Amino acid sequence: MCCGTLLPAGAAEIPWDGPTVRILEHQAHAPGHAALLIEERGVLVAGDMLSDILMPFLDLEATDPLADYLEALRQFGAVAGEVVAVVPGHGSVGGAEQLRERIAMDRAYVQALQKGRDPQDPRVGPAAPLYWLADVHSWQLQRLAERGKN
Repeated sequence: MCCGTLLPAGAAEIPWDGPTVRILEHQAHAPGHAALLIEERGVLVAGDMLSDILMPFLDLEATDPLADYLEALRQFGAVAGEVVAVVPGHGSVGGAEQLRERIAMDRAYVQALQKGRDPQDPRVGPAAPLYWLADVHSWQLQRLAERGKN
């Protein structure tokens, strides 16, 4: 496999001579998004998910972005017992306990949006580490509300 080579459709592992890397494909953040589980090391490379500083960024072009996100979190929960470290695309690396905490925090955020409630998430509140996340959060709320009217 070389740079730019596509994986076969439905591939469950990276086809290479290195350590076993399981592909956890999902539709949560973007079409065809995936996390990678390096099984021999117990490392979950989460892509643009499971951040300690960013709330979930939804694929608002998807048919059901909230259900897609919850499904990805379910997949992460299913492998959590195999994970000793999580590496998000943004934020800090965490251990097994941080993985579980991030899954729970992201699930609470998405479920609050499903119920039309304020998620009370510290990542988008007044003390959030990145001030602009409140604007992204508001934009997501607005887009979800607009979708609900259609």
